[in-house]
Amino acid sequence: MTDIPQPIRPLGPIEVYSSSRHALGFYRCLAHTCRYAVPWSVLQGKSVPDVLETAVANLVLRLPRLSVAITGNEASRPYFASVHSLDLSYHLECVELPAELDSHARDSHLLHMLEAQHNQLWPDVGTRPPWRVLAVYNPRPSQLEDRQIIDIVLAIHHSLADGRSTSIFQASLLDELNKQPAHPSCLEDHVLRMPSKPHGHILPPQEELVKFTTSWRFLAGTLLNQLASGWLGKPATDLPWTGAPIRPDPYQTRLRLVTLPAKAVSQLLANCRANGTTLTPLLHALILTSLARRLPAETATSFQSCTPIDLRPFVQSGPLVTDRAESFGVLVTSASHSFDSSRVSALRGQASGEKIWSLAQTLRQELKDRVETIPRDDMVSMLSWVADWRGFWLNKVNKRREQTWEVSNIGSLQGSPEDTEPVSGSKWQILRSVMSQCAIVAGPALCASVSGVIGGPISIALSWQEGILESELVEGVAHDLQLWMDQGGPVHGQKLP
Repeated sequence: MTDIPQPIRPLGPIEVYSSSRHALGFYRCLAHTCRYAVPWSVLQGKSVPDVLETAVANLVLRLPRLSVAITGNEASRPYFASVHSLDLSYHLECVELPAELDSHARDSHLLHMLEAQHNQLWPDVGTRPPWRVLAVYNPRPSQLEDRQIIDIVLAIHHSLADGRSTSIFQASLLDELNKQPAHPSCLEDHVLRMPSKPHGHILPPQEELVKFTTSWRFLAGTLLNQLASGWLGKPATDLPWTGAPIRPDPYQTRLRLVTLPAKAVSQLLANCRANGTTLTPLLHALILTSLARRLPAETATSFQSCTPIDLRPFVQSGPLVTDRAESFGVLVTSASHSFDSSRVSALRGQASGEKIWSLAQTLRQELKDRVETIPRDDMVSMLSWVADWRGFWLNKVNKRREQTWEVSNIGSLQGSPEDTEPVSGSKWQILRSVMSQCAIVAGPALCASVSGVIGGPISIALSWQEGILESELVEGVAHDLQLWMDQGGPVHGQKLP
């Protein structure tokens, strides 16, 4: 791409929040991996790379945000700028599996690939839109297989997309693949020429789409709290356990995957409904229980966690927003959860099912109460007050992080076209959905990213920065989650194993 990208608009505060982290290597990549299945008859003898290139090209024309670069200084005054063309030989890579692999070996191979992708900084963000699609498949499967299985990864800069947007991408890609669209005339030799008149517009920043209101009391309290925390700090007894202090190096993302099969998902969700809660609060309660049991009571007396909240329901409709649910961009705020020593001590040892479900109910109510405050006095409305993002992040190095873990749940995809039975085989289908995050240098020590397929499995990708948490600790949390959720969650009248 030799033509100079044309500026569209400055990044909004929530977008600069991520671009400034990328500039320092503090947050590098968000990824969403879906496992697709397609019958051989549907491919009609076409190669996987050719079919995917056509679908991805049409998707770029359909989603304008995929054709924007980030110009200027990422940490101060970055701009979104439209590019005149995209070289799809960079944006789409088809990776052939080395040999016949069983499901465990295939997942292990995929996680290593994702770790490598999460560790990379985006090159040339000023001239090349920072996203890639990786398609991982076996080009020579067993003759007994009646369909091709392909893991398709969207890796993307967090200033371009939030977790919900990655689901929009995957659902839209499934739609394109099932349309069997024609090869676009503007695609030649892997280069996609963008039309002079774009098919759409990128969304304005969330600060213009959501009508945040800020009271003077909230403003003053927030600023005073920030000053007080810098001047006075907090008493050591009030500090939650959050892993090792913030440090940029070594930057190495680690991933572990917990997968719940469809049958276990059905039972787990039924138990959540019966106990007046949902999956996200239950995951917070289970992660807390696992950490409380695995960390010494002398040093880990309390914890802090957070939950990203989708702001699409609060977007104001207008000429640029025809479908709030399908808005592709960054539209997110968060909720914080504190677990003091009394909460933690109650879960140490052999915690009962009643205690865990009770905590999950309480957290569910906390989340509902938090959502009811939006868009009043929301912390994300204060991001515009940060004048020096580079200094903001660097000032955190070697200090304690605020949260121990995060649970980010982007929900479940419709894996089959509406006119197709989930188990039938006449079209492309999504069998599994996995969202994963890179190591967050100045964020939660552990991220639990949750996604699923309607009527199918749910995946929980645990990610952390090497050296911030012990690998054995995260392996233990993954083991506990798998064990407890496979049985449908905590059982009343029984202690957790």
